Amino acid sequence: MNTEPDLAAAPTVRQPVPQYTATPPAEEPPADPLARVMLTPRQFWAVLAVAGLLLGLLLALLPVRVANADPAHPGYVTCGNTIGGVETGPLADRLHRPDQDVLATYVNTCESAIGTRLAYSWPLFLAGALLIVWHLVVRGEPPRATAFPGSARRRDPASA
Repeated sequence: MNTEPDLAAAPTVRQPVPQYTATPPAEEPPADPLARVMLTPRQFWAVLAVAGLLLGLLLALLPVRVANADPAHPGYVTCGNTIGGVETGPLADRLHRPDQDVLATYVNTCESAIGTRLAYSWPLFLAGALLIVWHLVVRGEPPRATAFPGSARRRDPASA
């Protein structure tokens, strides 16, 4: 076994280390795979606004139905919607011309059901409309800068 180091026959020259005058280029972080399928907060609120607007409009326009109290004619009676309200003439025709007391009870029941529907439909519609207007008026997040524009300048002590 030879413990003597091998000596090089030719001198070795080391290459100088390059000196950077500027900052080295930064490596970009890897792209987030969930960023393609996730919604930003702004997009999430836009989806909620459209859903509230459409659901409120749908609830406002669909007719309200109440159960028929007459056991001889089981089923439902259509009262109207939140925009038109209860019309006693068509309601009396659907109930086969009942007494005034029975008709007044149905009108009261229909108004109560329409009031309950109104408590949900119009706030949803108005909240959705306000969110859409807010989404159109308020700008999104500004692009993020890496440094402030004036941060590289040094202050001259004589001018202060």
